Amino acid sequence: MAVYLLNIHENLLQTSVPVKYMDVELAYVGGEEGTDVFVGGASIHGELYRHLFHIRSHTGGAGGNQVIRNLGVSSEPYELRIISNSSSANHLVIRMYCRSIHGQTLGILSEYQMMKLAD
Repeated sequence: MAVYLLNIHENLLQTSVPVKYMDVELAYVGGEEGTDVFVGGASIHGELYRHLFHIRSHTGGAGGNQVIRNLGVSSEPYELRIISNSSSANHLVIRMYCRSIHGQTLGILSEYQMMKLAD
């Protein structure tokens, strides 16, 4: 099982332009069985969003992927949760695309960079 918990808010990237939207891309690079993935956000006011899906490898060896678009980001911190039920190591590749209110990409966070933010 893999669990990622991140505190998200509009100053996530510490730029002069606040992050207002986020796209989360998850790619499966494990075996043929695939995995169930939960992506959810919750604040002190309750659940903001919830996505549950199954991803698996495509035929020919290319990894399957899922993109969740236009997740709203506010000035109030909330917790982003990404949870999978696979027991194999390194089965997901995660990228977060942070965008301004006008849709301009401000930055892309890889799984490695998210772990560095957590440290």
